[in-house]
Amino acid sequence: MTQACDIESLAAVTVFLEQGSRPGSASPQHGETLFYSHNDHGRAWPLTPVPEVEQPVGDEPRVASHGIREPLRSLLERAPSSRSRLEAFGRAGDVAEALDPDDDAVVCQCMQVARRSLIEAMEAGCRTAQALSMRTGAGTVCGGCLPRLGELTGETSWQTVRCREVIDRTPHVKSFRFEVPPGQRARTAKAGQRIVVQARIGGANVERCYTLTSPVTAGDHYEITVKREPHGAMSRWLFDHMRPGAALAILPPTGSCAFELSDPRPLVCLVAGIGITPALGICRSVAASGASRRIHVDYSASSREEVVCGDELHALASSHDTITFRARITRKHGRFNAADLHRLAREFPEADWLICGSQRFQSDAQRLLLRDGVAPQRIHIESFEAAGGATAAPATTAVLSPRKRQTVGYWLLFALAAYVVQAMLGVKWPLLERLQATTTYSALTGTGLLVLLCLQWQLGSLRWRGRTLETSRAYGLHIATGPAVLGLMWLHSTHFGYALSLAVNLSFIASLTTGAILGAYPRSPQWETARRMLLAGHIVMSCAGSAFALVHGFTALWY
Repeated sequence: MTQACDIESLAAVTVFLEQGSRPGSASPQHGETLFYSHNDHGRAWPLTPVPEVEQPVGDEPRVASHGIREPLRSLLERAPSSRSRLEAFGRAGDVAEALDPDDDAVVCQCMQVARRSLIEAMEAGCRTAQALSMRTGAGTVCGGCLPRLGELTGETSWQTVRCREVIDRTPHVKSFRFEVPPGQRARTAKAGQRIVVQARIGGANVERCYTLTSPVTAGDHYEITVKREPHGAMSRWLFDHMRPGAALAILPPTGSCAFELSDPRPLVCLVAGIGITPALGICRSVAASGASRRIHVDYSASSREEVVCGDELHALASSHDTITFRARITRKHGRFNAADLHRLAREFPEADWLICGSQRFQSDAQRLLLRDGVAPQRIHIESFEAAGGATAAPATTAVLSPRKRQTVGYWLLFALAAYVVQAMLGVKWPLLERLQATTTYSALTGTGLLVLLCLQWQLGSLRWRGRTLETSRAYGLHIATGPAVLGLMWLHSTHFGYALSLAVNLSFIASLTTGAILGAYPRSPQWETARRMLLAGHIVMSCAGSAFALVHGFTALWY
């Protein structure tokens, strides 16, 4: 008995090999052979189904087949595979070739950072996972790719642990408790930190970050609380396979969204759904350690059946004066509104705010708090994504790779040189001269320059407010404004001008030149001091150019 599929059905074939079945089909009988084929080549290759044997939890079934060693990680993660991999599969009938390291493969799905960009950053001097993250933006969103950065830099510190207990919280939420490895028992986790767990799922190592819900005083176990997601590779595997005594690998607790329990400022947690996990860990830590920090939790859930650990949180609030808890059933009472957050802001005027929930929940809460006058540095957002679903489209402001930054930098330097040469030689551009002589044209191009200046300062504003996620995504936009500013400068005036106009042009040219050099020459220990001096000059010239441009614009309109 034989069946066939073409290269576009590679994902289905992979799932078949992992699970021993195909969507809509019964599991193959003993001796049944599956063929895959590529229409362009007219060839068919036999695949032997997964043997029906017991496998240790976390181990993938070994497949005796033509050239197949393990399935594609990208297929398991529901991420798009590169065409080159699929073509290699079709030509050779060999998944192994398609699984060779691909420099174009995306390592960080959140920021769309490719392996090639990480390698280039390492060649430019980044030697640690933290340095790679700061340089490329990888790992600044969910953190799930940080283990892969550590593998690239040789910093891996995975330790195998066994599950001690599995606790049902709701029909779709469970808590998993793992033993603390001997090498980590001396370390004390901070409230709100995460651990990364790794399991062998269908032939690929899959890693996910989960916030600790165990108290910081629990030195004998780590607890994570997980919601089963329909397309979540790790969550489904945990629910289906993780039992007491089963093993997986973990990394030590990490994460920047951590809170000191001795801080005198109150902490207000606006959380929804499975976003309760950081607040749950914080409340348990305050109760277990006797810390005096004031904690208030405003928890939104669709129904009472979906409230995670509601009875426990009510009990903690009843027995500890420093903890208060409110469960908001949104189907019955609706979501929070501006008035609700205004009352909380008045009740806790100096509080830190932790927001964790869906993207819409987070953006609405942040917008209302900012509107109410809460300082941006007091708002902390713990983001999470249901991994395994459709891959998000890359942000338009994603960080550029080192190679692309170099390319932009060199082209901008060339364009600046051309602008300076044509201005010094007094080259005539008849059409532009006629347009520049009109008030309307000059006002429009000048306004465009002011808009670009505002966009340019977005990056500095985000850095000053400590908004790491937004900073990473805004960096690409900041780089793109450089060529745009030069283009509008040329359209606005092809000459340096005199007095104030000259000051505007020279400061802009100096700012763009220093920025282009910073982009063209990546970070390295050898020129770090010179780079810092150049960066300081870039900032000073940007400030001067912005000030001169504003004065120039107002005087031009006034006179």
